[in-house]
Amino acid sequence: MIRSTADPGRRRVFERGDVIGAGALITCMVVSVVAADGAALKAVVAVLGLVAELGMVLSGRALPTPLTWFGVALTIGTGFAIMALVPNGLGEVPVLAAAAVLPMCIPAGPVRSACVALLAVGFGVAVMVIFGSVAGLLSAVGVWLLADRSIEHAALQAERDRALALLAEVEASRAARQEAAALEERRRIAHEMHDVLAHSLAGLSMQLQAIRAIARRDGAPATLTEPLDRAAELARDGVHEARAAVSALRSVPLRGVADINGLTRVFPGEVRLCVGGRAGRLTPEAGHAVYRAVQEAMTNAARYATGSAIDVDLAWEGLELRAVVRDHGLPAGRGPSGVRGSGTGLRAMAERIEAVGGSLTAGPSPEGPGWRIALRVPVVGSDGAAADTASEDVAAACGAVAGGNDAPGTNTGGMTADGKADA
Repeated sequence: MIRSTADPGRRRVFERGDVIGAGALITCMVVSVVAADGAALKAVVAVLGLVAELGMVLSGRALPTPLTWFGVALTIGTGFAIMALVPNGLGEVPVLAAAAVLPMCIPAGPVRSACVALLAVGFGVAVMVIFGSVAGLLSAVGVWLLADRSIEHAALQAERDRALALLAEVEASRAARQEAAALEERRRIAHEMHDVLAHSLAGLSMQLQAIRAIARRDGAPATLTEPLDRAAELARDGVHEARAAVSALRSVPLRGVADINGLTRVFPGEVRLCVGGRAGRLTPEAGHAVYRAVQEAMTNAARYATGSAIDVDLAWEGLELRAVVRDHGLPAGRGPSGVRGSGTGLRAMAERIEAVGGSLTAGPSPEGPGWRIALRVPVVGSDGAAADTASEDVAAACGAVAGGNDAPGTNTGGMTADGKADA
């Protein structure tokens, strides 16, 4: 059940877009340095270029924060400074890059519109003054359009994240409805078997016993009573088997740890599954509790850390099974989907795990940004103690299911305050 790819699940420090943007900005700064006159001016422009790059790095981490606003302002200021010092350079590029980020730092409303308009007019005036042409004012339109395009993209991304979170909720609800429908059908069949087959077999058994008693009373030969005895015994066995089948149909079918693989495959997002250790044996109730806990944790991550990859780690550690579900927090510039749960998910999850002798902890991930839910349940053997079975060794490995969800509040822990109670 191990799937292995290059691990796109974990959010990296530098993603491809980050590298491309940083490379383009550095290239523009190199061009500006080359265009500068004199070693002193080249050094000043180089420093300004590094400061502009630093500002973009700060503006791209987590939005919106005071550090983000400072980064945007730093990039805009250094861009204007390079434009003034080296008219033949590419100081316009940092300003345009910051213009794409600026709308994300300010809530929608008159203030954001005013800030974008001020930046656009300032850029147009700067271009007009530097190049001595009134036509330079038209560049203000470009800045406005760039900022407006950034706003539209963010709104589209937020709607997509909400759709992905809702899809995760729908998938969980659909699975629950399917199980409920299957259980209802099993109960209907069990009722039919009980009313028809079991009753018919019981009546047949009673009739055969009555015929056998009459035959013996009338002194019937063994050639007649022996077949009646065998028929009565078969009827009694049939009654017992029918009752056992009815009982099995009425019992609730339970999911197990093996079903987690399929759960991660159909999840509408990016999930990385790791399994390690020699597989042990869990009670049906414990396996079902682990399955439900992992399902709820993944759904919760889709609500509050939409766009983040989800890591699901299952480790068989001799006396127990350890399961960890972790997201990596909201990606830069993104917010929660807005889809909220009932607020009782974490408590219900913990109660379910504790009912099978396990334990559950939840909180910010110690490995970095994100939210982490860890649980442990005991492995049982034939003697009632923890033990391993003869299952094959499953080497620790990692896999990913890409259904990529890229995904507003800020929460580096991957959940809002309500989300922690809802986990």
